[in-house]
Amino acid sequence: MAAGTIRMKTAPAAKTQPAPAPTTQAPAPQYAALYCFAATAASSVLLWMCFHPLSWGFLGWVALVPFLVLVRSQARPSFVYLCAFLCGLGFFVPVLQWMSVADRSMAAAWLALSAYCALYFVAALACLRRLERWRLPLVVSVPLVWIALEYFRSFFMSGFAWYFLAHTQHEYLAMIQITDLGGVYLVSFVVAAVNALLFDIAYQFPEVRRWFGQAELEPYRTYSSLEILNRSFLSEWLFRRNLILEAAATALLLIGTYAYGTMRLGQTDVKAGPTVCLLQSNLDQRLRESALAAEDISQHFAALSLRATQTRPDLVIWPETSFPRPWVQVSPDLPIEKAPMEWRNAEASIRDGLKDFAGKFEKAQRVPHLLGMNTHYLDENGRHVRFNSAVLLSAQGNVVGQFNKMHRVPFGEFVPFKDWLPFLAWLTPYEGDFGIKSGEKFTRFEVGKYRFGVLVCFEDTDPCLARRYLENSADGEPVDFLVNISNDGWFDGSNEHEAHLAVSRFRAIECRRAIVRAVNMGVSAVIDSYGRVLKPQEVPGMPPPPVWRVTEELMGYAELPASEWHEFKKKPGILRAVVPIDRRFSFYVVAGDWLPIACWAILLGGAAWTVWRRRLASKAAGVAT
Repeated sequence: MAAGTIRMKTAPAAKTQPAPAPTTQAPAPQYAALYCFAATAASSVLLWMCFHPLSWGFLGWVALVPFLVLVRSQARPSFVYLCAFLCGLGFFVPVLQWMSVADRSMAAAWLALSAYCALYFVAALACLRRLERWRLPLVVSVPLVWIALEYFRSFFMSGFAWYFLAHTQHEYLAMIQITDLGGVYLVSFVVAAVNALLFDIAYQFPEVRRWFGQAELEPYRTYSSLEILNRSFLSEWLFRRNLILEAAATALLLIGTYAYGTMRLGQTDVKAGPTVCLLQSNLDQRLRESALAAEDISQHFAALSLRATQTRPDLVIWPETSFPRPWVQVSPDLPIEKAPMEWRNAEASIRDGLKDFAGKFEKAQRVPHLLGMNTHYLDENGRHVRFNSAVLLSAQGNVVGQFNKMHRVPFGEFVPFKDWLPFLAWLTPYEGDFGIKSGEKFTRFEVGKYRFGVLVCFEDTDPCLARRYLENSADGEPVDFLVNISNDGWFDGSNEHEAHLAVSRFRAIECRRAIVRAVNMGVSAVIDSYGRVLKPQEVPGMPPPPVWRVTEELMGYAELPASEWHEFKKKPGILRAVVPIDRRFSFYVVAGDWLPIACWAILLGGAAWTVWRRRLASKAAGVAT
């Protein structure tokens, strides 16, 4: 080193600390479970708010988003499925509370039905978690599973087609006109797809994923991981950004739904049909079942009929089982010597009684009556069977047609699985052999040049029954309108009245036929073929009970909003209405339940494919060893 050079001692270089890694650790298991429970409660509350009394149907587009947290949750599986059950229970218990209003002994049936319906949430979760392994997008899997299970619920154990996802949208007419393409299930499909898309969008954010117990996620999952599509003609690049494609497809589905609905609502093919008078009583069910009150009930309805006939309608319609005497009938195939005399006498007595009833009206005011009656029938084997019937009485008092209810109400009109599970009889308020038999024939009644079919009680909640009236058959041509007679007095002004009317709107759109409803305690109404509940106007200067009217001038212009339906509950009166006649084509009437059947076919086909591939793989592994 050169002289004079100062030697400096260098300090050791400081070690650089690595930057702290971002916090991506999944939450502790107890927090993941807590998030599951919170999501469960959120979906239950949101679904409940979609229906009456709040009827905030717009929440239906997001109500399933919290529930879908359970699909990807890392919490303990048993707890996740428990949360799914609690989600369904938390929804169905409050919305079905009206069942307990019918009778105190029905509280057990209310809770049992709620628990049964909650099982569909568990089944939906199980299917969705399985489909996640197939890497099927939720925008596809959620509608497939939800519609398949709604369809199964609509017919299993005679069916309970209430509180579908589509029913949240009953007030948004432009969004439910697609019902005439795929039934109520198509509306549920659209709503479920939107819920799934919103969930998937939220799931892209790490903060949201931590709620599930997950922190790692590929920003975009490709469909190419699904083996079936690997060999298809669709190239991998098409699915590279699947979330964007899902959003685009869902947006097109929404735009198409709204455009079709707007187009349908803009059509003016409706013409004025017959004039009907719908009788609405306000009779408590306990009074109706009292033998001492039969005469009072008879006088009450006779007075309503008298007021109605004075307005010169073409048809007067009574609610379900409102005629105090039963219709008695002996099978014509039963030999006279085998028919007890008391049955022959009872049959003759009720025929004479109906003629006497028709004779009470002035000759110029005699019009046909559609009566809701109980029927006692002695069949060709001498067995006594009971029906819940609609009987058409001519102006002269002769019975010219009869329809026997087909869709029986579980625990109200029969006990399902009674022979195998006799303890289920505890869930009904009746004792002994109280049930009725299902009818077997669709009767098409005539009033003037028009034809109509009858749906008794909750039959207007069954898509299949209403559609069958529009099919050509040996019974004749399709009907021009539908009639629903019901005794909602069982539920004494509860939310059941609005829920029943909301479901009925979908039948009108599915068939493109008006539905007129005569209901004890309400809500009696006229629903046109667009699903609009036509707003009645009270006739001024009339003594009570009031007379409301829906005239030809009001058709298609005045709609009764759901927020005002309660004003027509528990109020006796007469609704005089011109029936709007619409003979437009409905694809759903022709194709039927093609959508839910297709959903089931895809799910079952995918399951079969998976099992087949596993067997091939196991055989290949056996050969290799």
